[in-house]
Amino acid sequence: MALATIGHAYARESVRVGEQLKSRLTTLYDVPTGMTFAQYRATIRFGDDVTVPAARDLTIGGVPVRSFTPDAPSRGEYVHLHGGGWCLGSHTMHDETLQQLADRTALTVTSVGYRMAPEHRYPACLDDVLAVARAVSERPGAGFLAIGGESAGAHLAAMAVIELPKRLGRQPFSAVSLNYGAFDLTAGFDRALALLMPGAGPADRRAASPLLAELNGVPPARFCVGTGDALLAQTLSMEARWREHASTELDVFAGAAHAFTTIRSTAARAAKIREAEFLCRRRDSKRYPSTRQGGIQE
Repeated sequence: MALATIGHAYARESVRVGEQLKSRLTTLYDVPTGMTFAQYRATIRFGDDVTVPAARDLTIGGVPVRSFTPDAPSRGEYVHLHGGGWCLGSHTMHDETLQQLADRTALTVTSVGYRMAPEHRYPACLDDVLAVARAVSERPGAGFLAIGGESAGAHLAAMAVIELPKRLGRQPFSAVSLNYGAFDLTAGFDRALALLMPGAGPADRRAASPLLAELNGVPPARFCVGTGDALLAQTLSMEARWREHASTELDVFAGAAHAFTTIRSTAARAAKIREAEFLCRRRDSKRYPSTRQGGIQE
């Protein structure tokens, strides 16, 4: 059966944007001679890179975060995890996107400045995510809580909803949004993992792979990926396994490449709106019925 996809009307634009992304991603881990990785990281910018003056820089659970308040009374919180292969990117690079998400969902959005490789090896990044999520979930009167991210951020979000209940004895998340995530660390990612998990063997990689984990008790999830993404197969496999334990939604964008939501395009705008719609449905539903599965024809 052919894979159902959306975004056919602007697929050519998505392919064109994808070519720009692929040229950047090819040399992503090439640190110029004479630079430390930290210096190199400071020269790499992802996302919209438009500063929102109202954003607040805070510390939650001992971890730096950037907070975005909706223009209506907040009805919960969304924890955002940026991408960048666990070693690049920043929680300060998506202001415009995250403020828009806060306003569309009436959720406070908290972007996490987790520790990155190679200065900090795994699971330092996950420990920071868990510290923030735990602190948020244990606030008096804490209500709806969701988490999500892109690429490496999606990996950390998936790991968070798997691991945090083991520490709390309950699942604090009511929804998770997973955009083109790295879900099986036993399959590739060699350059990134050499920085993130130097010397790690198969067992270490397996333990850090959501696709190979026990998924009992996970919350409803939305998956988003493009047909031009090398992680398409991982996303489809992860969604299929997740669907055995919780309701899922799957958006597959025709022609879109990895990280397509970080560059301004029709597909990126559509994906962000659909993500906000998913979070609103989860926020407003007590039983979280499945409303969409398998991709929607457009």
